[in-house]
Amino acid sequence: MMGRLRTRIIVSTAIVAVTLAGFPHPIAAQGGASGCLATDDTSVRIVAYVKFILTDTSRASARTRDSLGIIGVQPSQVVPVTNSRACSKIVGFFNDFEGVIRSRRRVYAYSIGPTRLVAQDPNFKSGQWTPLMFLDGAYKLIQSHMVF
Repeated sequence: MMGRLRTRIIVSTAIVAVTLAGFPHPIAAQGGASGCLATDDTSVRIVAYVKFILTDTSRASARTRDSLGIIGVQPSQVVPVTNSRACSKIVGFFNDFEGVIRSRRRVYAYSIGPTRLVAQDPNFKSGQWTPLMFLDGAYKLIQSHMVF
């Protein structure tokens, strides 16, 4: 299934280094939306990574913002997905992407501005990595990032 989807894997040493160092960013609880996981250490790292991409002034981050379609999005616009229908659609994306329907699949999911999403299934691995999936408003893959 993965071969049919076109993904661009972007790994920037600077971004990975900053992400792994971690940022103390407060984020709102996810409200128990069906299929979406609550806030924990992993979700804090996801939000920190996205906020880093949004605020970093390097050319790599600027290219990433452009390729994701998130130019002009403010860090305050990275918010948990709390809508049960949206969470279910994101879970469906992972089921299709992996080619396995997992009835109890739970994901981390955040909107990035009005038209983009970032999600991670902590149980979906690509080698030692758990990829972040960047999706458009139709829940289609834009990119995956292997960062942590």
